[in-house]
Amino acid sequence: MSTPSAFPSPSELWRRAWSLSPILAVSTVLMLVGAVCTSAGLVLDSRQLVGEPIWLKPTKFYVSLAIYDATILYLLSFLSERSRFVRVVATILSACGGIEMVAITLQAARGVRSHFNVATAFDQAIFMTMGITIMVLWVTMLVLAVALLRAKLKDPPLASALRVGLVVGIVGAGMGFFMSSPRAEQVALMKAGQKPMEAGSHTFGGKDGGPGLPLVGWSTRAGDMRPAHFLGLHGMQVLPLLAGLLARRRGRSEALRLALVRASGVAYLGLTLALAVQALRGLPILHWDATGTATLALVVLASLVTFAASLARKRQLAIAAA
Repeated sequence: MSTPSAFPSPSELWRRAWSLSPILAVSTVLMLVGAVCTSAGLVLDSRQLVGEPIWLKPTKFYVSLAIYDATILYLLSFLSERSRFVRVVATILSACGGIEMVAITLQAARGVRSHFNVATAFDQAIFMTMGITIMVLWVTMLVLAVALLRAKLKDPPLASALRVGLVVGIVGAGMGFFMSSPRAEQVALMKAGQKPMEAGSHTFGGKDGGPGLPLVGWSTRAGDMRPAHFLGLHGMQVLPLLAGLLARRRGRSEALRLALVRASGVAYLGLTLALAVQALRGLPILHWDATGTATLALVVLASLVTFAASLARKRQLAIAAA
């Protein structure tokens, strides 16, 4: 499949999206509408939940899922000849996103948490439904990653960015499993015959709702898995965007662009994992001790080695072909 032309008009983008997957195209628009509506809630509804405006979380999720749906449409465009596969994947992922946002929006309207909330039978059913939904989404992303790995894509740097980006996205999504696992104090309550109000949390070594970074709310006092979760999920956009920007810079060989994309992919994945380890150790994103700093140095080293190895391999192939 040929690479889409640069800067298509909104109407052309919509036509392409609709022809590829009407359900995913509509889902993208609905997520944008949801983001606008919940943004209005930020102004009109003064309620707070866990130290932040009650409609902030739905707004962030609507925006994130709109970007996610648009990204999946882009990825599926490279598999357009497999129409049945595209239709099934698009249907599953759009349905998962819709279920997730119905749950998050409903719980926000009720003034309670959506994630980790098991205070009542209804809340527990909502949280369990969300967990099952995300598991289905995660497995579907794995299937999509395998399909992209097997696909024959013409531009090696872009192909590498798409594949590595999706793998990083899968790793980022998988960070949710750490957050949904019951904490020691919650397990202790269950063993004592008491029912905890929550199962899991964003925070490690502290409680959700403490001091956090502006807008995102990531903890500045304890470990927080959300930075790793966020960074990993958006690898699907960052790495292909990098490949596109490199392609626009004339004078850079394909071998150099491929090496840069691969090195960036290793760095991106390494940073995602380093942030996850930082959270599991109970340390906030702003505090890096000697172990954390050594981990970051290792990520940089792995990226540089990847860059050098990629260039060396290309040179060897060029010599062999000469």
